[in-house]
Amino acid sequence: MRSRHGIALASAATAAIWAVPAAAQAVTGGQGAAASFLATLTERFEFTFAQLPELGRHLMMLLRDLDGHAAIWLAGIVVAGLLAEFLVRLALSRVRSRVFGRMKPSSPLKAFFQTLLLDVLALIALAAAGRLVLGRMGGDPHDIGHQLGQMTLHSLVYWRAFNVVFRAFLRPGAPDGRIAPVDSAAARRLLVALNLVVLLPVVAGFIARALPVTGASKEVTAAAVILYVPVFALALVYVVWHWRLDMAAWLTAMVPAQGLIRKLKLDTARNWWMGGLAFYTLIGLAGVYAALTESTTASRGMAVIESALLFLLLFETMMHRLTRHIVSELPMAGDVVADCVRLLVRLFVLIIIADALMVRVLGAFTPAEWVDHDRGAKIAAVSAVAIYAFWRFLRYRMDSYIAANPLPSADVSGDSEEEVRVAASRLRTLMPLLRVVAGVTIAVVGGLLVLSELGVNITPLIAGASVFGLAVSFGSQSLVRDIVSGVFFLAEDSFRIGEYVDCSKVKGVVEGFSVRSLKLRHQNGQLHIVPFGQVGHITNFSRDWTVVKFNLAFANGTDVELLRKTAKKIGLEMMEEPQFKPILLQPLKMQGVVDIKDSQLIVRFKFMTKPKNPTMIQRMAIRRMYDRLPGLGIHFARPMYQFPIPATPGAPPGAEMAQAAAPPPKAAEQPKATEQPKAAE
Repeated sequence: MRSRHGIALASAATAAIWAVPAAAQAVTGGQGAAASFLATLTERFEFTFAQLPELGRHLMMLLRDLDGHAAIWLAGIVVAGLLAEFLVRLALSRVRSRVFGRMKPSSPLKAFFQTLLLDVLALIALAAAGRLVLGRMGGDPHDIGHQLGQMTLHSLVYWRAFNVVFRAFLRPGAPDGRIAPVDSAAARRLLVALNLVVLLPVVAGFIARALPVTGASKEVTAAAVILYVPVFALALVYVVWHWRLDMAAWLTAMVPAQGLIRKLKLDTARNWWMGGLAFYTLIGLAGVYAALTESTTASRGMAVIESALLFLLLFETMMHRLTRHIVSELPMAGDVVADCVRLLVRLFVLIIIADALMVRVLGAFTPAEWVDHDRGAKIAAVSAVAIYAFWRFLRYRMDSYIAANPLPSADVSGDSEEEVRVAASRLRTLMPLLRVVAGVTIAVVGGLLVLSELGVNITPLIAGASVFGLAVSFGSQSLVRDIVSGVFFLAEDSFRIGEYVDCSKVKGVVEGFSVRSLKLRHQNGQLHIVPFGQVGHITNFSRDWTVVKFNLAFANGTDVELLRKTAKKIGLEMMEEPQFKPILLQPLKMQGVVDIKDSQLIVRFKFMTKPKNPTMIQRMAIRRMYDRLPGLGIHFARPMYQFPIPATPGAPPGAEMAQAAAPPPKAAEQPKATEQPKAAE
């Protein structure tokens, strides 16, 4: 399946590279110009192929005219340069190992650049050795041999410079200094692949520049390019295909463990080779197109794009390696700075690729026309980075506040006597919604600002968004009503997360809310989601303070005054205890006898407390009165049960009355409190 996708992508890219010039001509000159362009291209193609016999004759003459002396000196430049590089690298290997061992644990970035400097010394040795051999060639400096020698040395230095950078990241023989997240075997294979990616285009470019030096005409050179460029392009396609798994392992290792688009990044990293195959197919077609049209801008543009992509790969690898070290020393600032630098580099690489694609490859703009677009794109990139940095800092502050102020538990059973529920603050309640609103606002405003810097007229966008919003408001009136009602409820601070409220239809603890609805957790466990538009009124049982009143039944003849003093004493003692002092506003006190029934005194008690599980205070007060009052001669009432007793045959008159008057069996009186608001539970 993946192979078929790759073939389809390469075919589409092939068709696109041939269609783009014609399309550009059609835009500028109409269908007539497009037809003329295709006719000219076909004519050039036939004329170039007609030069193949001349190319053969030129190569035979070149082999006959160029003596073996020049060829030996050209080979000597390559051999001497590579040998000098190898010897210097071998001599500095111990120094490199000491640098890794001494500096890598504390400063990996410093170790990386110091070892890179050692490799640069080897590159300097290569250039010096090649220059020395070139100077010993003798003869006229302007003859063909010297010119080819200069080109050979420049190409060799260019290739080995890239090799130095690749080796600094991969370090096949030094795992301690390896920046790329791959093993040693994969590092060796990838080093070969990356060298081929650079070497093959260098050789192709060398041949294209060398043929005119040897006296070949433009037509002969174009014919040679048409012959060998597809071969080099196929070789690059083979490199991509052969080493696709090793590069996929490198890319997937840099995907962060978290993120909204992590799966997309993983899929892109695993299937990178599809884009690689299409890209090098386009490079081959661009080279052929340049040979036919005598224009080298397309091939140079593709080379710039390739260099930009390689730079981005190495930069991302470096940032992946250093991010953990930076974040460990500067947890907040390091993370934000690393992400902002990464975003800035990505945007500027994208601008470079767009420049090469639009100006050099496609020819949609001239360099003068692209200047304004380039300036606007760079300003937009800097603005986007600044906006992103501001959002990251704001989100960090919001996340820190949320982490420092956790939400109360949604458990409303209230079974534990030590349980005290604390409602969230107003800011903590609104913080998740504020974060979403701030993110959307910054994204919209920042997006419009960036588009404006890019030269896009944002007035139609704003007008279109207004019309769309108006249409949505008319089509979803209930949704708009819910949102508007929610805004007013939140503005009035009607509820907070963790508070017990009654919304006329349902009641429960506020567990959360969204833009349009409220989530209430009932004490039995049910979760109610109520749209704000359906909330008639809100009764908040958890705000500021609450007065709890409850009744207890005592035996007839109880000393009411002693009961009052004892209850007051218990209340004052609870007020001084650390467990109750912060939440108990007024102590327990007796309000008096409220009823007398069935030989019982119904006495009412009350206390004032903060709305933090008042039933816990009530249970503790009743327990202390149950433990203390019997010792003072104050007893709780015992229930009186009256039930008829059937008459016994032969019993004397009045026996039924005597049995009915008998005292009932003793039973422990349980204090019975009046029903409290559900908020207490």
